[in-house]
Amino acid sequence: MRIGISAFGTDSGKSGISQYAANVVGRLVDLAPQHDCVAFINRADAAWVQTWHPRLRVIALPDWTGHPVASIFWHLFMLPVMLRRHGCDAVFMPAGNRRLAWSYGVPSVGTVHDFSQLHVPQKYDAARMFYVMRVLPRMMRRLTRVISVSESTRRDLESFARVPAARIRVIYNGADLKRFAPRPRAAARAQLPAELKIPDPYVLYIARLEHPGKNHVRLLEAFAALKRDTDLPHKLVLVGGRWNGAEIIKARVGELGLTEQVVFPGFVPDEVIPALYAAADALAFPSLFEGFGIPVLEAMASGTPVCAANASSIPEVVGDAGLLFDPLDVPAIAASLARLLQDQELRTRLIAAGLERASHFTWDTAAQGVLEELEAAAAT
Repeated sequence: MRIGISAFGTDSGKSGISQYAANVVGRLVDLAPQHDCVAFINRADAAWVQTWHPRLRVIALPDWTGHPVASIFWHLFMLPVMLRRHGCDAVFMPAGNRRLAWSYGVPSVGTVHDFSQLHVPQKYDAARMFYVMRVLPRMMRRLTRVISVSESTRRDLESFARVPAARIRVIYNGADLKRFAPRPRAAARAQLPAELKIPDPYVLYIARLEHPGKNHVRLLEAFAALKRDTDLPHKLVLVGGRWNGAEIIKARVGELGLTEQVVFPGFVPDEVIPALYAAADALAFPSLFEGFGIPVLEAMASGTPVCAANASSIPEVVGDAGLLFDPLDVPAIAASLARLLQDQELRTRLIAAGLERASHFTWDTAAQGVLEELEAAAAT
């Protein structure tokens, strides 16, 4: 079988969806050497997609196909042509909540990561809201099989997108347990580039600087209360690229008098992330909505205790291996941070529970599930 793969919508390696695509597609090539995998992507991102696996065949398309609007029309009119031209027997759409086609000419499997547009106000502009609210759900219903990365997303697929339950399978995301593993803090700190200016000790939050969805402002308000009410020496490290509302987050830091207490390293290269987790005293994850929440899993795999929002899919990932709080309740966030940083017995228990919990979420398992869905779809 030859599997066509649309690598569009994966953010050039700068998002959770890009991690999903790279890890799952890369493992598909190894899991199924009897199948050929052909990925389609614009020329500017072709080299990055090739890093997913050296044996992955990458078809580099004109760069105009990478523009969001052009990409939508390319999928509608040209993807079926490309699948036929390259003799594909099935197609995999790893960013199915961003890019889909109306028809493919072959059996199709798409992964839907989240419906954040349903749950976070002011998420997108009007044009994009129309596309994700009115157009994409209809395309989702036309997929042969639909993969959901969490039960939370599965519920939205059924209730909002009206995808029949029998065509949905929940396949959780994973963590690379070879990259994300406990290590001595001193060794982890030694791996952090000096130019990032990471303080010691620190609380970490990894998410793009997006307001209000990622909930940085309430985390900042909770951290200000923590600094006011305790003598904890920690600073707050907010890793992530700028997105809609980043200026509001930066302004709130100044208003709260936290200019010397909050560090913005920006987007951090992927190879630095494991050390960032391992050197942190805690991960705070107050996001209002997540389709899965990969940073929570990676932190637990790194032996870093977690406190996180009790919203959307996040409790599915955390289980009983972290502290959960109401992401709308600033005192609750502050109280969770204080407990996590001050109670050593609690920290020891959560670190052990987090390692055990993370061991059940692997990219190998996720890729195997995707392969099973592709083979089942092709057999229909």
